[in-house]
Parts: sequence; structure tokens; C-alpha cells
Amino acid sequence: MSRIHSALVLAGAAAACLFVSTPSLPGFSLLGSSLTVSSLSYERDVRVNNNAADSAANNNNVAEANHPGALGAPLAVWKGAEAWASSNSNAARNFDFDWQGAATDNLPNANTLAWGPPCSGGVLAFTTPGWRITMCENWTWADGPGSISGGQIDIQGVAAHELGHALGLDHSTSNCSNCSLAATMCAAICGNGTPQRDIAADDRAGLEAIYGVMPANKPKITAISGSFNFGTPLTITGQSFAPLVNVKFTAGSSQNAGAIPGTVFDVPSTAGGTQIVVAIPSDAKDGNVLVWEPGLGLLSNAFPINIGTAPAPPPQITGIDPATVPAFHPGSVILHGTSFTGVTQVTLAGSPVSFSHMNDSLLQVDVPEPTALGTVPIVVTASNGSSSTSVAYVETNPPQLEAESGAQGGLPYTWTFAGPANDIWFLLVSPADNSTFPFAGYDVLVNGQLLTLGALSPVGLGSVTITFPTGLAGLLFYSQIVTFDGVADVRASGVFPAVVIS
Repeated sequence: MSRIHSALVLAGAAAACLFVSTPSLPGFSLLGSSLTVSSLSYERDVRVNNNAADSAANNNNVAEANHPGALGAPLAVWKGAEAWASSNSNAARNFDFDWQGAATDNLPNANTLAWGPPCSGGVLAFTTPGWRITMCENWTWADGPGSISGGQIDIQGVAAHELGHALGLDHSTSNCSNCSLAATMCAAICGNGTPQRDIAADDRAGLEAIYGVMPANKPKITAISGSFNFGTPLTITGQSFAPLVNVKFTAGSSQNAGAIPGTVFDVPSTAGGTQIVVAIPSDAKDGNVLVWEPGLGLLSNAFPINIGTAPAPPPQITGIDPATVPAFHPGSVILHGTSFTGVTQVTLAGSPVSFSHMNDSLLQVDVPEPTALGTVPIVVTASNGSSSTSVAYVETNPPQLEAESGAQGGLPYTWTFAGPANDIWFLLVSPADNSTFPFAGYDVLVNGQLLTLGALSPVGLGSVTITFPTGLAGLLFYSQIVTFDGVADVRASGVFPAVVIS
């Protein structure tokens, strides 16, 4: 862990006299405070006074569908807050911050993050009770969202740490010398702070110690629909909505006293607590919407909403190319459809796989080698829904053979190959001669000599490694796989090009 930038700490005497650090379990420790859900529901608001002096703090001008209305430093801070959200699988506890957008000051008790004067002692940022976060301006701050240069400090990672203090966590001692395992709440950042973007198991345990596990009756928003214009009905769909709820929108207000802006009070739920219809208030802004149940002390997940603009429809797959892939090096498939821009995850047979956006109607999905032949589902998921199709794994026909282009005496050399499932395979080698003769419809090495044999796996994959003896330098050989089903079916791969032993 790099400690060139020293500890992320709470503010000095003011914080110390109001917060008492009480160790709990090994690793995390608690400040003895928490952010309630009550008539003062603004305690979990997060807003940013974007007064950062560094140009790198606001380099990111690419809008994101899941973070409407936020760019640059505010977007990075919003993502830092989401590290603690119930919808984040790394958090998934009874807690959610409420994004409230821009602020114009950094007053005490304003639930605001802002940049302040330089700090001494290597301090990057600090949190004071109330809460208020100050980012020290003697560092070069960067908003990402990808990797940032070594001389810059990551806003998202540091914001996630400081917001951990705001919700009631003190510093952790969990794996703080190992950047791949370190808790976000460790007192010193790893490198430039990007590892702090995602919370660790110890952070999650501390979050649970304060707010508890996610209760069965915690309200959850799964979709929104409607015209999204002021005064028009917005339909919120989800689960566990109380008979009467408050609906809280981003309002971009710095006022945390008296009437809470952007909130519609005493809205009835219908359909067994799965639907709410609410008129969007005039002070709502792009950001998020939450269902607030003060009587139960519960707050839902924060769901993104673009006021005045209906959200993009959920992703829809209309085709896949190709629809079948071989078991051996299946490569990738192209999904055709609509609204792919917001896709955040693709799974194949229930497991996440790598993918890339080609455009809003095309996704390239990497397909791993299978554990079984046959059809498996592919599911694309965005914040507003999902869609599925399937791809079929088939036997590799004709057989295929791969190996390195050079071999070395005394060192292991490996062939990988594929063919019909469970067939017997024969590895033929032919020194210095690649001439073939026709057999069963395939071209087979004339002087092929059996090197070894075995059985292909249930999906038709196989490999073999041998070590060539020393003293064969300069020997050239060709190789080929022939398969046999034990009855009558014989198949052969192409001849692998010349390999020279060195």
C-alpha cells in the first residue's frame, strides 16, 4: 500500500469532542453516531459544492443514464455514495444515501462535500459532525471515471471513505497493508485512492453493525414510468411499500431545516404495496427518487430519474449472431437489439461475462468454453430491466488442434484440441513430412506416427503435454489429431504447421 499521501482523518478538536471512537470487531470501529430516517430525512442527503480548483476534478463530461444531471466532480461523489447503497452487492445492508445534487456553500450541518483550504500533515480530506466533508485543496483531484494519473487523487475513492465517516464509521485496521484486500475505511489510501471506490467485507460488517441487515420490509424501487414532467403522474413500481409513504426527489437545495424540498408527503400505495402513483413536484430535479417511510424508519434504494425526459426503455434483445458456437475457443457473439447503452451486466448461464458496447443496438459478448454442451441463456441487465436470449454450444467439427510454433528440448510442450464429445483421440506426429492421403473424407498424415492417445471430455475438449528429450535440436515435425467414436466415425483435424525443436 502506498502511503505517500497520508491518512484520511476526521477533523480535529470539533470532531473529537462530539464523536467518540469505540472499537467493535477487529478491523472496523464505530463513531457512535448514525443517520436516521425520521422527520429529519435529510440526514442522508449528499450534495456537492463544486468549487474544486483543479481542472482534472471536472474533466468527465460524459453523461451517464444511471446518474442523470451529474458530471465531473459531483458525478464522482455520487458514485462514492453508491458504494454504501443497499443495491450494491458489496454493501446490501439497511442503508442508502440520497443524492441531492449541487450546493452553493459548505455550511455546517448541510450534508455537503466541498473543497477547502490546504491541510497539513498529509491529510487529504476530513469530515466534521453534522455532517460536512472538506477536500483539502493542496492536492490535485481527479474525477475519473477510469484510471487516473499517479500524481492525482481520486475523488470517488476519497468521497466513499469520507461518506463512511458521515454514516458513522471510524477508521478500520482490516488488511490495510494489502491494496487488493484493504478496507475503504483504512486510514491511508492505496495509491491514488481508486481502490477505495469499492467497499470491502470489513466495511460491510461495520455498515451492518450500525444499520443492520436489510429487513424484509425495506421498500425497494424496481422501475419507474410515466411522462416525467412536473405535475404529471409518475408510477413507481417495486415492493414492500407501506400503505402511506413519502416520495423524495432530488431537489438541489442546500437547506436542511424546516420543510424538506422535493418531497411529496402521505402518498398511498396500491396493488398490495407494489405501486405508487405520485405527481412530480415543481422543485424536483434530475437525480434520484426514493420512497421514505418515516413511521417505519425505512428508506428505499435510490432510483435514477431524468425529470422532463422519459427514461430509455429497458434493453431488448432481438437477435444473436452466431446462435451456435463451438466448444473449442467459442470466441464472442454479437447481440442485436435496442437500448443497450444502459446495460451494466451480461450473464451467461448465470455467471457474469465480459462484454463491450458497440453502440445502442449492438453488444459484443465474450463466450467462455462450456462445462456442458447445449443451449444456455444470455441475460443483459440495465437499471430499468433486462432481456434474454440463448446461445447453443456444439461439438467442434471437424476436430481442431493448437500448439506453439516452436518446441525446446528438455521443456514441456502442449497441444490443445477438440472434437466430438467423449471420442478417443490419437495424436499423430510426422517428422519432416506433411504429405497426406485421403481417409474417411479427411487428409491424414502419410507418415503420421502415434505419439499418444486418450479420451476427449464430455464437451469434446482435450490436451496433452510431453517433454521432448534433449539432443533433437533442428528436428522438424508436423502434428494432427484423429478422433474415433469406437464404432465407425473417424474424423481428423487439419495438419498443424511445422514445429522446429530448438
